[in-house]
Amino acid sequence: MPIYYDNTDLSPAEKQKFILGAVILGMTTGMLFYDSLLAGGLITACCGLYLPSYKGNIKEKRKQQLLLQFRDLLYSISSSVSSGRTVAQALEESVEFWQSTYEEKDYIMRELAYMNGRIHRGGEKDIDVLKDFANRSGIEDIADFVNVYESCRMTGGNLNQAINRATTIIGDKITLERELKTLMAQKIFESRIVALAPFAMVLLLKIMSPDYLEPMTATQGGRIITTFSLGLAAAALLMMERINKIEI
Repeated sequence: MPIYYDNTDLSPAEKQKFILGAVILGMTTGMLFYDSLLAGGLITACCGLYLPSYKGNIKEKRKQQLLLQFRDLLYSISSSVSSGRTVAQALEESVEFWQSTYEEKDYIMRELAYMNGRIHRGGEKDIDVLKDFANRSGIEDIADFVNVYESCRMTGGNLNQAINRATTIIGDKITLERELKTLMAQKIFESRIVALAPFAMVLLLKIMSPDYLEPMTATQGGRIITTFSLGLAAAALLMMERINKIEI
């Protein structure tokens, strides 16, 4: 069964995680800042506006997992081609090579099983199967590798040298991108800690001096100021996350 990685459909577990997170965030915000279950319900409903972004993040994580696994696959393909195998044979050997590292449910193992089935049982050309894989993945690095392989087939170039060179370049790019994303993940985590600071401060004030925040929850002006402040905090968090997204 082919996997379309640009598909943003969520699994049941991912849907439950989003709903649970929205309920916890919405009800916590409503009770802390408004002392109102109704406000908590409204904020929970507003969290649904984040669903498209959440789906995008899930899709990006799927692609990142596939990309890292594809980097490993490149090394096994390069090694097999250097030993005189064809790319179709290299794909078949890669299953045995990586089955001790990856599980059958991992993306790359599912793709190898699907591609090998089409090549060896369906009689399709390896280049057509690889093109389909690149199109379904929506990942530029996979498409680049397929383009290199196709160019070698069409021009009669040195396939071994071209694949080894492409493997080195693409592997280095993926590694660098992974390191940058690790650094950015740290910055995003720090920005989320900063965003949680107002919640901690309000909770501390409610515990130590409940009357101090009463004008913010009991008066219309206080609720307006609270809503405006929360809106600014949410906008700042979204901006920080967008700034921290770097693509190579």
